[in-house]
Amino acid sequence: MESSNLYTFQKPIEGKRRYRTSTIVLTLLSLLGAVGIDLWLNPNALSMFAGTPSPSNVVGISTATGESVESGYGPVQVMVTKEAGKITAIDLVRAQSTGGRDAAFPLLVKAAIAANGSNIGNVSQATYSSDAFKKSLDSALAKIK
Repeated sequence: MESSNLYTFQKPIEGKRRYRTSTIVLTLLSLLGAVGIDLWLNPNALSMFAGTPSPSNVVGISTATGESVESGYGPVQVMVTKEAGKITAIDLVRAQSTGGRDAAFPLLVKAAIAANGSNIGNVSQATYSSDAFKKSLDSALAKIK
């Protein structure tokens, strides 16, 4: 004679297996979605696997990475590309800042490229982040000279 308690103990096990499988599937789909979004937002992400030369290998183009500078709100580190003595690109290697101060970095990049150096003003409400950006930029530019 079967006990009704035996049946009730077996049923939740089947349910747990179903939840475990769906959790694994959802986790994998989330990871694939994150990779897809990263590739969509940064189409050059896979270029490191291609055989194209990096800008530092091309004649007349120099690149250097500045020091990582702590702003008090997060680390800031930039990589500068110069061509024929003019800054052509500034990439943010590390640019973390809390409280919405990270919105200052695109403005700082644009201003530094226009000024061809770190002789730029600070972004309001992001003074420490601006100073850290300029210090990292100066250290990168010192390596190129």
